[in-house]
Amino acid sequence: MSSSVGAIEVMAADFTGLRRVLDAVGAKELESFHSLSGQYGMFEDVDLLKQRLDALSAEIASGLQAMTTVAGASQLQAVTRNVDLLDTLLEQLSRYVTVADLRGAALTSGDLLQKLQGWIRTLRDWLGGVKRQLGTIQAEG
Repeated sequence: MSSSVGAIEVMAADFTGLRRVLDAVGAKELESFHSLSGQYGMFEDVDLLKQRLDALSAEIASGLQAMTTVAGASQLQAVTRNVDLLDTLLEQLSRYVTVADLRGAALTSGDLLQKLQGWIRTLRDWLGGVKRQLGTIQAEG
């Protein structure tokens, strides 16, 4: 797996970029949606989801950093599992945005909902690239 260190470093840098975007989206659009979610009975759900997104992205970044120094199959599997979980959390966020829309949020915050759905699609596509990189590294291992 040591021959994959370069690939792991590239993937870690890619994920660092994704995490920066996720943090920026979280600080702006997701925070606005979080405030809005109270009007639609989802404040606690969105609050918990936001916390999980932050914690899981930090765990993935830490796991990727560890892989650059101590590459191992179990670490790779843990990172892969966490990337899948992060994708699932983004999918869940998308469902919350849809529920808010169905509950009438589009009447007052339609632009925010559309922007957030666009960011979610972009981040999920980006995670798809990270997953492909993980699969390549695993196949080489």
